[in-house]
Amino acid sequence: MITLPASKSIGARFLVASYFAGSLSSSPRFNDCDDLMVIQQALNNLENHSTPILDIHASGTAFRFMAAVAASTPGADITLTGTSRLCSRPMTPLLGVLRQAGASIEALGNGDTGPFHISGTNLRGGEYEIRGDVSSQFISAIMLVAPTWENGLSLRFSTPLVSRPYAEMTAQVMRRFGIKVELTDRGVSVESGKYIAPEDFSVEADWSAAGFFYEACSFRDAPLEIADLASPSESLQGDSATARLFEGMGVESIFNKRHAIIQRRFDLPGLLEADLSHNPDLAPAFAVACALNSCHFRFSGVRNLRLKECDRLEAISNELGKLGYNLSVGDDHIEWNGDMSDRQNPAVIETYDDHRIAMAFAMAALRTGEIRIANPDVVEKSFADFWNQLPKLGLNCLRDGEIMTVTDSTSNSCRI
Repeated sequence: MITLPASKSIGARFLVASYFAGSLSSSPRFNDCDDLMVIQQALNNLENHSTPILDIHASGTAFRFMAAVAASTPGADITLTGTSRLCSRPMTPLLGVLRQAGASIEALGNGDTGPFHISGTNLRGGEYEIRGDVSSQFISAIMLVAPTWENGLSLRFSTPLVSRPYAEMTAQVMRRFGIKVELTDRGVSVESGKYIAPEDFSVEADWSAAGFFYEACSFRDAPLEIADLASPSESLQGDSATARLFEGMGVESIFNKRHAIIQRRFDLPGLLEADLSHNPDLAPAFAVACALNSCHFRFSGVRNLRLKECDRLEAISNELGKLGYNLSVGDDHIEWNGDMSDRQNPAVIETYDDHRIAMAFAMAALRTGEIRIANPDVVEKSFADFWNQLPKLGLNCLRDGEIMTVTDSTSNSCRI
């Protein structure tokens, strides 16, 4: 049975809410996900005034959430930093709202980029505006801190909101902590109030991680069991749409109280089209699954993938190209129409410091028989135990320096 890490998205929101509720010290330790460990440590350091420098490493979620939290914590005086890639990622929409609310945030990088020196204070609520089509994490960060502001918050979206399920998740977590939130297509309102820790809150298993095992099931006939995966009807996670998307590839899901059973049961389509604007993190697993199953695809709503840990559109295209699949990438779409070229043998997949690229291409061994993944430690960002789960699929993982060679020891795969 596959064991997944805790949901990074829910966990991050739970930790921020726990910080404001004063219950951070009694929160569980999230040792299976670097991002959650980073944000938990940063919040502890901020609460205890133990260091003037909060190093977030490569966690975009932590960087955005901690900027808002530190700015909204009276007496905080910190420098927020991380990797050069992280510091260069856009923050202006978030910083603009925080500064309008009275935040003292000094950008130490070029063009309003990080690191940032932040002096926390009591911020004022009011009516503000933000673009909705850059990152839902900006909106979630503002939502999470808004209850601490004077008079709460009314935030209008000047452009359509992308990845809305993540904002919905934020609202649901806040409500569990006693905060009143209203989210619509046009904006969000948050009443000022005190976070109160619930007695029965638990962080679900991560649906984003589950997507890679759905991908694996698209390559094999045998069923696969995943522990403690909430059904889409019960989950707070927008990425529970994984079940619906992969159903289009013939993968069926059956849920009960203790685990999910997934299995490929139906024929694959010749063409699969999907709008991933609300679920962009699913693109790597979904693209690799489609291509290696000879299923032509076109995904739209993927513009923001260029702003992730790496340019994921370029990464997906480059690395599938090594396997012989020639993709077309546009401003807001990625597609494969069946165009093929010679495959590199052996293919070494570059991971671009991106955990999802590593995990998506590792599963390709179920089709290719063998694949090599560079920088395998990158999976620790969200799924520290990932390589230990793969033998449950019949995959052998052998590390040699900075290369992880994944081979299929079963006879179930159809080699390409």
